[in-house]
Amino acid sequence: MTSLAYQYDHEPSPKEQVELYEIAHLMKTRNLSDQFVSAAIRTALSYEGVADLLKLWRDEPSQAEQSEIIADIQDLIDYCEQRSVEQFTQIKINDLDAIRGDIRAFKDSLLEVVNQKSNISQLAKKTGIPQPSLSRFFNSNTMPRRSTLLKIAAALDLDAITINSAWSR
Repeated sequence: MTSLAYQYDHEPSPKEQVELYEIAHLMKTRNLSDQFVSAAIRTALSYEGVADLLKLWRDEPSQAEQSEIIADIQDLIDYCEQRSVEQFTQIKINDLDAIRGDIRAFKDSLLEVVNQKSNISQLAKKTGIPQPSLSRFFNSNTMPRRSTLLKIAAALDLDAITINSAWSR
């Protein structure tokens, strides 16, 4: 995924920019949130790989595949935002299994809170994170991004300290 987060080797031309804005309009007609569409276009104006995914989404006839592309776009938005803000820490390989278990337990407990207060569909609407991205978030053992956790915390009216674990990156 991170290999798609490549920047332009040139400034996007006015024609390329207008094409992205047209895709934004199409996304709005498909009921994607303003927050997601805005972040997608903002990121696509700096990262050609994201722009390529937006064009792929536009041209994809399958709604199921479009949902997967949206999830990939959200992952890249998060990655690009975090890339310039934080550096990743090094983890010893012998600690990976324990960390994976801690992350899984954290996500399982967070999903319980989601299910007590609402559901994934409602959480997607409140956070602006597409439902496929949230499903992937809760079903994976990957380290959560701090920005995702904070959006979830705000949507569930949770204290950010409660949700912001040592495993968020």
